[in-house]
Amino acid sequence: MTEQRVPRRISQWTLRLACGQAATSAAIPLNASVGAVATAELSHHASMAGTSVGVAMLASVSALFVAGRVSDRHGRLPVLTAGLALLTLGAIICALAILTSSYILLVAGTIVFGFGQGPAMMHRAAAADLYPPAQRAHGVGLVVSAGAIGSIIGPLLGSGLVLIAATLSIKEAAAPWLLVPLTAIVALLLVRGIAVDPRDVARNLDAYFPGAAPEPEHGTPRTRRELLALRPARAAITAAALIQAAMVGVMGVTAVVLDKNGMGPAIVGLFISAHFLGMFGLAAPLGRLTDRFGRRRTVIAGVLVTGIGATGTSLLGDSWLILPFFFLLGLGWCASWVAGTTILADITTPQERGRLTASNDQIVSLCGATAVISAGIVLDRFGFPAVGLTLTALLLLALIPIVRLREPQIGVYDD
Repeated sequence: MTEQRVPRRISQWTLRLACGQAATSAAIPLNASVGAVATAELSHHASMAGTSVGVAMLASVSALFVAGRVSDRHGRLPVLTAGLALLTLGAIICALAILTSSYILLVAGTIVFGFGQGPAMMHRAAAADLYPPAQRAHGVGLVVSAGAIGSIIGPLLGSGLVLIAATLSIKEAAAPWLLVPLTAIVALLLVRGIAVDPRDVARNLDAYFPGAAPEPEHGTPRTRRELLALRPARAAITAAALIQAAMVGVMGVTAVVLDKNGMGPAIVGLFISAHFLGMFGLAAPLGRLTDRFGRRRTVIAGVLVTGIGATGTSLLGDSWLILPFFFLLGLGWCASWVAGTTILADITTPQERGRLTASNDQIVSLCGATAVISAGIVLDRFGFPAVGLTLTALLLLALIPIVRLREPQIGVYDD
């Protein structure tokens, strides 16, 4: 299909989704930076650092069981609203936990934060609904790229709050969490201002893009098992899961390594910003490339770039030299995330898309949680290089199903 001009309404709704993604991306890095350090300090065990990200991911898996079904039955907006609200509540609890030096309360806050994390990350699935296949990856990329704003500004503002907290005699690690309610409330107002639920837009694409091919229909929506049995779904999800494991496993313990080497919260925040710039900053052009050169090629490139980033970060983890590798770690993830999301949208109807996207995110979160919890143990016993090299070796397994996938036309796959 020839690329069409994007209607004004679709552009406006995409912008609203992008703002929601920016708020989510400002919030989630906190758990990997100040959350990981606080977990290690309050538990009195460095090997527990990775559990901050791991517990949140496990909670995310639980929430996505409900989110996928609700998304297909009632629309994307209720799920996004609930996700942002839970992120806010979780952040407030985490701040209180640090102020009261309560490890149990910190775990509770992390769980609530995780419940919101999965549903809130479904902005990209809503963006896929708003565009026809020829422009779908670009639409996804636009929303994902907005995460660069949050991922950069969030840690920087968090670092600023740390400095303010010091002058007010408030515990430094608690201050960044207070940023989440402010950004989430703005995002909630913007997302709830979308006039038509993106799921319903996908059902009637020709009303917004005249001449657009109708979405495929399969009668009764397929079950999760049937959707997961599709070869393109298996290839995309395998790549996403192993890339997430490599990225989160390395990222989840990097803040602890930097902290041990005398780099305080403000400096750690700068490193995290570089990483999240890679994760989101180039998503829009990567979406264009995905629409032009194919989903399969983009995912393969993402696997290779992530491997380079994971290896370089772990080998140079005690110095400033990790900066470019930390960026590549996020960039590879971004390529796979945009292309993989688009593959899942290509092979589903609007009544199935939320379910398959949620299933993907569940599997990805489980792999990420396992990796980051294991990474803390490996870090404590064998050192940072062992973390990166092990995860990179596992990551290369993702090349097997994606290389075997055939994409004779962009967005069309052989069974």
